[in-house]
Amino acid sequence: MSLGESDAPPEGFILFSRRGNAESVLGPYYWRIQDGHRAMGFRVKSHHLNRNGVCHGGVISAFADAQSAILKIGTEVDCFVTPTINLTVDYIAPAREKNWIESAPVLVKKTNKLLFVAANISVDGGIIARMNGIYKITSTLVPEVSE
Repeated sequence: MSLGESDAPPEGFILFSRRGNAESVLGPYYWRIQDGHRAMGFRVKSHHLNRNGVCHGGVISAFADAQSAILKIGTEVDCFVTPTINLTVDYIAPAREKNWIESAPVLVKKTNKLLFVAANISVDGGIIARMNGIYKITSTLVPEVSE
């Protein structure tokens, strides 16, 4: 599938290939590391919209839940499953079709068993939601995903 110009992510973002079936339906998600900061984003498409014509809150919540994934890349917990223990999403403003939704998650704290993550989720620099998540660090290896 080729991307139309309006579907393309902003410069520097690449396809987030570590996805499961849910992310394949809800995304595609893209990510980048710029100046040491990680960011993730996706383009709102028609299948993301609710009947009011804005991005469904469940789609934003699923995106919020994916934030721990890019924080783990290249760390000692990268290869381990980290199920969600708690996820809080506060919705602030709507996102519309063709908007680029982006976040730059922050690892608030890491313990031996938990990751605490926070992020503001924005469109064009304006915050549309904020998230806080707690993820359990397990000893279960992440399964290989076939494309």
